[in-house]
Amino acid sequence: MLLNRSSRPVISADKDWERGAVLWAVTAIPDEKTGELLLYYLARFESNPLGNVLCLARSQDGHTWLKPDCGDGTNIVMRASGNQTGWGEFMPTSVLRNERESNSAHRWKMVYWDRPDPSMPAGICLAVSSDGRDWKPLFQRPIITGANDAMSMIDTVPGVQVPLGPVPFFIYQQTWKYNTKLPTDRDNMKGMHRRISIWECNTFAGNWVGPVTILEPDGEDDPDIQFYWLTSFKTRCGGYGGLLSCHHTGDQTMDVQLVSSRDGWSWSRENGRKPLLGLGKRGRFDCGMVYAAAQPVKWLDKVLLFYNGNATVHDGQSHYPVDPLPNPACGIGVAEFTDKLLIGR
Repeated sequence: MLLNRSSRPVISADKDWERGAVLWAVTAIPDEKTGELLLYYLARFESNPLGNVLCLARSQDGHTWLKPDCGDGTNIVMRASGNQTGWGEFMPTSVLRNERESNSAHRWKMVYWDRPDPSMPAGICLAVSSDGRDWKPLFQRPIITGANDAMSMIDTVPGVQVPLGPVPFFIYQQTWKYNTKLPTDRDNMKGMHRRISIWECNTFAGNWVGPVTILEPDGEDDPDIQFYWLTSFKTRCGGYGGLLSCHHTGDQTMDVQLVSSRDGWSWSRENGRKPLLGLGKRGRFDCGMVYAAAQPVKWLDKVLLFYNGNATVHDGQSHYPVDPLPNPACGIGVAEFTDKLLIGR
């Protein structure tokens, strides 16, 4: 299913407003007017998260990227609110486009974590745009304030029956429960069991209902596995596929498994629970963690997955302590798959 993957990051932090940042893939979308591929990526400043910015790049081949002027001399399309978040940081995680949206100002939609109102806690926020470049918060407040910032959003498959009735959007969020039976490990959240929950809405700007747990480790999983992130995408058979970023708390590594669902609520594990995208080879930028926030994208007869990789693991240590860290030690990779990834069952 996996045809090839990059040995080095595909895009560099080479602009003044990116220098010192870790680049993090958010969403790849084909530009139907030019035939190019658009990549939204976050420039994350670990020592100064208030400086995080969402940027846009364009490519004709998926490997060489141009950073367009988005109106102010930079390729920045959205900035953090400037308020300290406490938990999490300014982090867009999904960008959706629907040219059939009746409200032209809402044809592009985004979910992100921030604290737009300093009188409220940080949380999951929504933004809209008419062109994918000029983004505005939908509200000056979060729609969901419970942790966690590991979340994604998808517009739903029409006509599919779901437990609470038809809805236009789902948000998947990492949630927790306390579990004293978890094995001893190196994790930063002792005794907390990470799982995936769902939120749904009656309208995009309306009420969001949740969270309901829909996917969590079971007796067939390794005892130290946790579900960190679920990125859902539509399949050709009218259902959903999912990229499940799995956190192994024993050695703090992450890899990506494939899951599938008819309705977006009930999920099946695929490929015998083996990684769809495992760690890169020793000495590469992605040899410690790989995780996927961006959906796979069909473009130019290719199925591409832009993923995030680190040579370090979740607690910041090198996966191979006896080796010097590679240069670069993190970044955005791309993996090419056969189109079976999008066909489903």
